[in-house]
Amino acid sequence: MRKRLFILFVLVFSIFLHADKKNRDKPAKGTWDFQLEKIWEIETAGDDVFGQPFALTVADDATLYVFDPKNEINYIFYSEGEFVRTFAKSGQGPGEIIGQEWTHIVKDKLIIPGMNDIHYFTKDGEYVKSIKQNKTRRNPRLFIDEDNMIAAPMSAVFLPEGKAKIVRKNLVTEEEIAIADFPLAQAGVASSRQQVMDMIVIGLSPLMTVALFDNTLFWGLSDSYKINISDLRGDRLDAFSVNRKKRKISDSFKMKHFRNFNLPQDILPQMVKSFPNELTHFHRIEIHCGLIYVFVPDLDLELGRTKIKQIDIFSQTGKYLYRASADFGDNLTHLFSPLGNFVIKGDHIYAACEREDDTIVIIKYKTSFPRADQVQD
Repeated sequence: MRKRLFILFVLVFSIFLHADKKNRDKPAKGTWDFQLEKIWEIETAGDDVFGQPFALTVADDATLYVFDPKNEINYIFYSEGEFVRTFAKSGQGPGEIIGQEWTHIVKDKLIIPGMNDIHYFTKDGEYVKSIKQNKTRRNPRLFIDEDNMIAAPMSAVFLPEGKAKIVRKNLVTEEEIAIADFPLAQAGVASSRQQVMDMIVIGLSPLMTVALFDNTLFWGLSDSYKINISDLRGDRLDAFSVNRKKRKISDSFKMKHFRNFNLPQDILPQMVKSFPNELTHFHRIEIHCGLIYVFVPDLDLELGRTKIKQIDIFSQTGKYLYRASADFGDNLTHLFSPLGNFVIKGDHIYAACEREDDTIVIIKYKTSFPRADQVQD
């Protein structure tokens, strides 16, 4: 009898562990006000005026790293906004990068993936080494440590039958562990004169989004509002979702939006048709103060670009707690970037914004965040 009860307990526990937490599109605790208080504002890096701050990364000591692809360089600033130096310019020499992606901080190193190599720098911006992926090139999304990364494709263009997977890869041995498989439909693909063009548009492109916290992976495909939780062996731990209707859009909406990209005339109609007629649900997942933040994008037709519409905040068990937004005031517009130039770190928010006179600035705000120990789930 004891054996049967034990088996029944294990079965019930297993069902509970893998049961999805389903939320209505109504946060249990209402809206959250970040109460932004400006600490400092910078518009230059030494003699350089910001061109397009595309990626902001902040260390635990509040050192700020800025990637500016228009200026083709990376900048370092101390915690009070003092400019330190440039590093990792665009190029193919030692310490130079082509096709830069996210900047990752792993202990005492900066890791920056490029088009072909993964580049390592000290936190002071000194070049250390570069690593090539010799067997199978994976798209780095997160780094567990200097030698191990989480990879997932951004596009279905080169995927056989649209089958994709999240993998944990060791960059030294090139050994891989599959964490999850998922379908990735082609979107944003067009051809002209035997040339294929692949475009990723946040808000339109169904993308795999991943976040790592305490050796736990949070991931989801953005065309469905469902966040999965797995360990680094690939075992599924939990999942939660929001019953949110998709926002439908028309081909004419997409046509007006894509005219801002200056695409060739023979490419434009194909590109419009290749994207779905509905917006995706999210583009970033992060964990702050023990709570799960899901960033919701929106396409602003007047500005011709994507913006952050809102941030949904969930408990550790996936309960929808708060709906938040960041209001920078009437004179500032956030410059959205798929690489992340809206950064939450500690009790601060860092954001790249544009003034009414078209000046680009980076601003550090003191703010207020909900905390897991203050929330009754």
